[in-house]
Amino acid sequence: MTNHNDGLGATSETSETEEAQAPVPGVDFVVELDRLRGIDIDTLLSPMNSVDCHDISRLFSELASNADPNDHPPLQLLAGLTDYHFVPDHRTEPFRPKFIFGDRRSLVPSDLLSEQIDVLAGIALEVENAGLRARLADVVWFAQRKRHDMAEGAISAYCDCVRQVQDGTSVFAFGDDSPWGVHAIKMLVRAARISHATRWKHEASERLRELIRSLVADAYVASNASDFVRVADVDINYGVTPVEEIAVWAEELVGADILQANPDQRIDLWKVAARCHNRNRDEQNHNRCMIEVAECHVQKAELAGSPMSASAFLNDAIQVLRNYPGTKDRRDELTASLREVQPSIRDEMGAFSTEIDLSRIVEHSVASVRGHSWPTAFLSLVLCDHPPEPDAIRQEAAEHAEEFPLQGIMPMQVHDFQGRVVFRSPGLTGSAEQTELHYRYLMSFHRGHSRHVTVAGAINPIRRVISEEHLVSADVVQEMIKDSPFIPPGHGYIFARAIVQFLGGEDVEAASLLVPQLENSLRTILYHRGIDTTTTDENGIQTEASLPMLLNPSNPWRVQLEEILPERYTHEIDLLFSFPGGPSLRNQIAHGKVPAGGFWDHDMVYATWLIIHLAVLPLARRWGEIEETFVRVTGLATPDGDSS
Repeated sequence: MTNHNDGLGATSETSETEEAQAPVPGVDFVVELDRLRGIDIDTLLSPMNSVDCHDISRLFSELASNADPNDHPPLQLLAGLTDYHFVPDHRTEPFRPKFIFGDRRSLVPSDLLSEQIDVLAGIALEVENAGLRARLADVVWFAQRKRHDMAEGAISAYCDCVRQVQDGTSVFAFGDDSPWGVHAIKMLVRAARISHATRWKHEASERLRELIRSLVADAYVASNASDFVRVADVDINYGVTPVEEIAVWAEELVGADILQANPDQRIDLWKVAARCHNRNRDEQNHNRCMIEVAECHVQKAELAGSPMSASAFLNDAIQVLRNYPGTKDRRDELTASLREVQPSIRDEMGAFSTEIDLSRIVEHSVASVRGHSWPTAFLSLVLCDHPPEPDAIRQEAAEHAEEFPLQGIMPMQVHDFQGRVVFRSPGLTGSAEQTELHYRYLMSFHRGHSRHVTVAGAINPIRRVISEEHLVSADVVQEMIKDSPFIPPGHGYIFARAIVQFLGGEDVEAASLLVPQLENSLRTILYHRGIDTTTTDENGIQTEASLPMLLNPSNPWRVQLEEILPERYTHEIDLLFSFPGGPSLRNQIAHGKVPAGGFWDHDMVYATWLIIHLAVLPLARRWGEIEETFVRVTGLATPDGDSS
């Protein structure tokens, strides 16, 4: 991919054309050491108490926009270095582009000149702000692995950040003052990753071990289950505290009275205990803990207040129990309960069809997401559009054909991404069947224009603001969407990872992950209703219904789907993914026909958004609970008055 200078402290007054042509400090030329020291970094950062690169980057960007020409390059360089998308647990790309849209992306460390890396090494360990010191040392070590002093400096600086927040002398982004919150966990994970790569041989790595041990113990003593789970995961992953000790603590916490009505937190704790027993090769206790996880899913079903959610939770419990001996009777009981609840699903499908109040989303504008919490901003993206009713699309197509009769009469043909003819529309002058086929083509054509407006006017602006203001990991998103009945068991991380990539504009990855999931998700919601989507041939071989089979009106599944999803969704899915006279994205992706640029096409972006929309929509009515999950998982409080 071509390197671009997006996100490197460019001012709002700079046009995209000027920005693309301007030489980028550190990439097109070296910012010398004396110029970096000349801006007096410590003095510039002294008014702020944040050790988070999100805040540091914003400060440097603001300073660069009004700086003396001589000071602009070092400030712009530092703004860019602190503006990477930080993915601390990624083995090969811990610093990823902040955003990717089309053929443009923000910078990553590999774009830097090697001479610039050498200069950064000269200043990295001099910086007082622990967050900036960690970033500079880490980037240098990431680019030049032989610099062991940079590895140790980065580990030590990450520990300093967490300790300073714990002492109350510093904060993370958004005023986060928790040493157990998501920002602290990211720093601990990155420090542990560097320690692991350097075989834990540095003194700073032992300091990291002590810090992790103390945080786990403090969370246990404080009986804070959420904090305990977050830091215990890091501890277990890197073998810091004896696992049998963590297992005992987790099981003691899960028995607290305050958690008996909170099955989600109890699931987290039981899973921590199960992991520890598994690491300790204690199969009996591991199985016991996982059976308790299943019972927590049953409790969620009892508390759900929704037949579809209850069905999903009961199915989760059954799937967990399948892995463990001696659970057949319990599985049979739960299966009977599942069958009892499934007939009620049809009665609640207003959850899909009821219009959501979008008054807070002002004309799909950026104002609806800027400054809000991640859950609120994400819900705004999810609800920024919905497909129109088929009759409305048909009416629009008919009016267009009447206004431009030649377009209605003339046969049309559709080409795939490789230029091959994949569909011919006969026009409106043939038989009734041919006329209907041409109307479907016209409806697909007009929906393409509408999708273009939605993507350009709402989806892309909103997700770009979210990517600028928030960095949320796939693990956090997975926890928030895990109860969606649209997501098949075991597929939550796929959806979560795709959502994170979609928000960052990485549409190749997002579409490639999500489009193949669609038909399985449709089968899943039919399964929750107790509907079998398999066919059996004369040899007893079972085949699951494909997307075209599910959408074919001659098969019973289309009608059954429309008893769960409103017709406008099944119609849109048909036009977008299956109908050969439309984008036909299922086949285009499945057969590898889409070139890289095609993934940023408006139909492709809308298709990815639509799958996310369908996955999240069942959760929208209880978004307050999702906000609570976000706080529990990340340790971040949402802004005052910001509720979804």
